[in-house]
Amino acid sequence: MESTSGSIWVDQEVSPRLSVVEKLTAERIELVDLVFSDIAGGAKALTIPAGHLSRAMQTGYRFDGSAVMGGLRRVELDLLLAPDLGTLLIVPGDEHRERRARLCCSVLRQDGEPFDGDPRSLLIRQVDLAREEGVEFDVGVEIEFYLVRGELAAPSPARDAAGYFDVGEDAVSRTRDAVVTALQAIGIGVGGAHHETGPGQEELDLLPAGALQMADQLMMVRHIVRTIAQRNGLRAMFMAKPFTDAPGSGMHIFQRFRRIDGSDLLIDQSGGLSEWAYSAMAGQLAHAAGMSVILCPTVNSYKRLNAGHRAPRHASWAHVSHGSMLRVPTWREGERAALELRSPDPMANPYLALSVVLAMTMEGIRRGEQPPEPLEESFGSYDDEGLQRIGVPRLPATLGEAIQAYSQDVVVQSALGSYISDQLLTVKKTEWDEYRSSVSPWEHIRYGDA
Repeated sequence: MESTSGSIWVDQEVSPRLSVVEKLTAERIELVDLVFSDIAGGAKALTIPAGHLSRAMQTGYRFDGSAVMGGLRRVELDLLLAPDLGTLLIVPGDEHRERRARLCCSVLRQDGEPFDGDPRSLLIRQVDLAREEGVEFDVGVEIEFYLVRGELAAPSPARDAAGYFDVGEDAVSRTRDAVVTALQAIGIGVGGAHHETGPGQEELDLLPAGALQMADQLMMVRHIVRTIAQRNGLRAMFMAKPFTDAPGSGMHIFQRFRRIDGSDLLIDQSGGLSEWAYSAMAGQLAHAAGMSVILCPTVNSYKRLNAGHRAPRHASWAHVSHGSMLRVPTWREGERAALELRSPDPMANPYLALSVVLAMTMEGIRRGEQPPEPLEESFGSYDDEGLQRIGVPRLPATLGEAIQAYSQDVVVQSALGSYISDQLLTVKKTEWDEYRSSVSPWEHIRYGDA
């Protein structure tokens, strides 16, 4: 599924086209969803009859590209969806539903060149730039979510008192099992799944894959989780902090970097953490605030970070502390090392998130930067000012602060390109303004009878 060149629009070989069409025929597929991403991170899809796919693979499928703009539809854009044949997935179904498949697409201009506002094209470009410098970027992901029933005012199922790695209520565990089975059946590598600390909260661990493949998979995973949950009478919620009195949900990114020959860039000849790894972390930590609007993109994201419970509030790193933004898990001899980025949440656009993380890594490498000392001990012995004094800055506390930090970080903006950067700022500023003007139930309770 990983792209092997910077070219997105290709005059694809006849044989791959035929093999895809033949597979759809053999599987009796009636509908094909052409899936793409908007700037805000939502999965968009255009459904076509399976018989139209062959032409779409040859010429692209024309659509109104304003759908990529994150909800701001000001002008119509005539763009093309270019299906990536390597992403073909046959969607698990049942006898009462139409047989369908899904293909991830890049967005192209009418001349066949990548559209500057397409998050998927951006990730392909960043992966190719890193590859030109001899770096391959692989990613594993732990994504958390809630399975809820009925009203969303409290965690549900309410009687699910299961905790970390417990079995959980039958409806929840049955849904989790069905998700794992479905993902395995369509070729998405699952390392495991388990109940998390919140009632009805689950974690799904995806095996390492190339960055583009992982971003494509995450778009599919969220859709499949939601679909199977609905069939079981539940609703899947990927909000960062859906409930006040329950733990938030993160999307931990395990970053692996290797040379073209396959050797691990994060490990030195003595078997310890390499200087390359330190510079990689330094690049990410130096731009932690500027990246936040991408990694933690919603108003709700900062309620998770501020609540703590193993969610990072500061731009720190460690080997042990789960409160750090970056953690270096232990590895055994013969294993590859990883840098675990703990700040992102499931609402992040996976293409933009992986793009900016890779770009800031390469920025740290080019500049030969060094991170501050690891902060292994409990953060409880420090207040924010104390951490600031020892060189550990706080991450943005609100979406407004994240927007401000992003506006001042020209390196992060440059990594996204002017088109996506400008659109992202417009979308997020609008979201922040709408939130600040909204009156919440908390305000009614606090001030209604004052």
